[in-house]
Amino acid sequence: MLEGSEVLAVIPARYASTRLPGKPLALIAGKPMIQHVWERVSAVLPAVVATDDARIAEVVYSFGGRVRMTAVDCPNGTARVAEVLANWEGPRPEIVLNVQGDEPLVHAHDLETLVRLMRRPEVRIGTLVTPARAADLTSPNNCFVQRLPDGLCTSFSRSPECCSIQAWRHVGMYGFRADVLPQLVALQPTPGELRERLEQLRWHESGFPIYSAEVAAAGIGVDSPEDLEYVRGLLAAGN
Repeated sequence: MLEGSEVLAVIPARYASTRLPGKPLALIAGKPMIQHVWERVSAVLPAVVATDDARIAEVVYSFGGRVRMTAVDCPNGTARVAEVLANWEGPRPEIVLNVQGDEPLVHAHDLETLVRLMRRPEVRIGTLVTPARAADLTSPNNCFVQRLPDGLCTSFSRSPECCSIQAWRHVGMYGFRADVLPQLVALQPTPGELRERLEQLRWHESGFPIYSAEVAAAGIGVDSPEDLEYVRGLLAAGN
């Protein structure tokens, strides 16, 4: 485990979901999804679950996790993470990771890779990418990234045509320097964000550099009943 107070992982978890209501509490291999995420993340980093729902908080407390309650009207996970940081008691972390509460198979290596990226002095916002597979290129829900050799992202798009040579698929995990989060949540939506439905375009189009590091494969997020059954099958098989 990475020790000390330098890095904090925040796991946003909301009960409301259009396609899968209550998904943080969905059982997978006998445990609620949020417990799988908590156990994997907290084994690597100091962590806390950020939620606005008492049902989720109660379950997290029941398995020994940490919780911070956040406002019901947080528009997205970034705002929820920023609220946790703004009200943090004790030593203030220098780096904050946003690890989604619907990725029960999150890898320790990916967390460690993102922390290494965030420790580079020029990086204020960091994320992860993976080489896109053929099946990734046709999905309207994926995001693709054009990036320079040092990892600086130069464009984000739903279309892989934004990539000139290698098509990089975005992996939705973020790292932030603590001082940049209040600036990001104060930004107004930008044309690219509204067009592409990609929050990171708000930051990119507002002049905030975003750096990326490569990981072997994209995480498996649970966004639908079909995703949930797929992950249940993987964990039942011991993956």
